[in-house]
Amino acid sequence: ELHAWLDEKLRQQAQSSPISAKLERLQSQIQEQEDFQKSLNQHSGSYEMIVAEGESLLLSVHPGEEKANLQSQLVNLKATWEELSKQITNRHAKLKDCLQKAQKYQRHVEDLFPWVEDCRAKMSELEVTLDLVQLEAALLRSKALLSDVEKRRSLLEMLNSAADILINASEMDEDDVRDEKGRINQKMDAITEELHAKTESLEEMSQRLKEFQESFRNIEKKLEGTKHQLEIYEALGPQACSTKNLEKLRAQQEVLQALEPQVDYLKNFTRGLVEDAPDGSDSSHLLSQAEVAQQEFKVVKEKVNECCIQMETKLEGIGQFNNHVR
Repeated sequence: ELHAWLDEKLRQQAQSSPISAKLERLQSQIQEQEDFQKSLNQHSGSYEMIVAEGESLLLSVHPGEEKANLQSQLVNLKATWEELSKQITNRHAKLKDCLQKAQKYQRHVEDLFPWVEDCRAKMSELEVTLDLVQLEAALLRSKALLSDVEKRRSLLEMLNSAADILINASEMDEDDVRDEKGRINQKMDAITEELHAKTESLEEMSQRLKEFQESFRNIEKKLEGTKHQLEIYEALGPQACSTKNLEKLRAQQEVLQALEPQVDYLKNFTRGLVEDAPDGSDSSHLLSQAEVAQQEFKVVKEKVNECCIQMETKLEGIGQFNNHVR
């Protein structure tokens, strides 16, 4: 009866499902194996009693065929028991080892996967805008995310290593681990690529807005200098009429002539900024600044030209009067 039970358990053990790479299935397999071990332990009393009884009989039986048969039965029984015990122990050890590897892999997944989703959510909040303050803030966040991505690369490598070790230790469900590992790697690569592109877009727009502001300030500064000269001439009244001041005014005309391409460039540059801005961006402040610079330049240029003509006319009249006097 014991031999028949052992043979049945060996058959069941041989038909045990392959070691899974899935955590829940592994835990179920370990429970089944422990139940197997428990069942073997429950029969250990019967086994020891039969072995003891058989060995006692061997001492009392005279040498011969009967003793040889009894001895063969005992040897086979012990060998079968030890083989079953060995198989149960080995399988249990393999299952426990695979469980540890699956738990380690799962921990890495649980550490990395939520971060990937959180990073994607934060990345969706990074918007290219025409507001330089908001743009600079978004650029700082983008660079911080990019730095965090690079730091997480080591965790991804650990996850990949844990996945490979788990796949090698298991006998089934390896494709599920490979697929999950592949999806996480793809998401990580996509986030890295998208984040690099987003950072480049933010940096490009930031540089263009800074260039706009610098160009606008340069135009304003030169126009302010010219307006200041005009105010001085207006304050002097008739005393401003001199050859020296006329030369200064003509110098201002040259300044404005050199400034005109910059004003035109600012206008075209602003148009390009507005066209490249995301839909719904508020570009009114840029258009307003460019329009102010253009109108102000036009007014100052006309004023300088008028002053030059007036001063030239007066100086010409003074010259003619002096000639008449002479």
